[in-house]
Amino acid sequence: MSNKSMFVVPNHIVEQFGREFNELYPGANVLCATEKDFTPDRRKRFCSRIATGSFDAVIIGHSQFEKIPISKERQEYELQGQIDEIIDYIDEYKRERDQRFTVKQLEKTKKKLETKLEKLNADYKKDDVVTFEELGVDKLFVDEAMPTKTSIYFLK
Repeated sequence: MSNKSMFVVPNHIVEQFGREFNELYPGANVLCATEKDFTPDRRKRFCSRIATGSFDAVIIGHSQFEKIPISKERQEYELQGQIDEIIDYIDEYKRERDQRFTVKQLEKTKKKLETKLEKLNADYKKDDVVTFEELGVDKLFVDEAMPTKTSIYFLK
């Protein structure tokens, strides 16, 4: 059973999605974000409402979702996991012949991730904005894949 679901939808249909959600589930307690809710001076208050409210659904846009910070611990965990995965691939490709180019590319990627991890540790400032992990969201639904140009995926 879900306690608090978050729906991340394209920015231009947030309000429409909220209206339709209320039509389908008239008894649901829904929090639907507006453009004003994620202005720099209101974002903290809106995220606090998500965390402290007992909403059945929270509906926000892709760009709003991207403004909700992720905890330092989660970022470290994800970066270290990617680094460990690259190390495994490097070891595997070093055992195979004619994979020097692949190994060099993986080593470059590993270095970039290590630099990113070092920068995270050096620059991270915990402000009083609620992180995603603190929102109490136990189900996350993303309507249409969000742009992932900064994500790194390894496919074999």
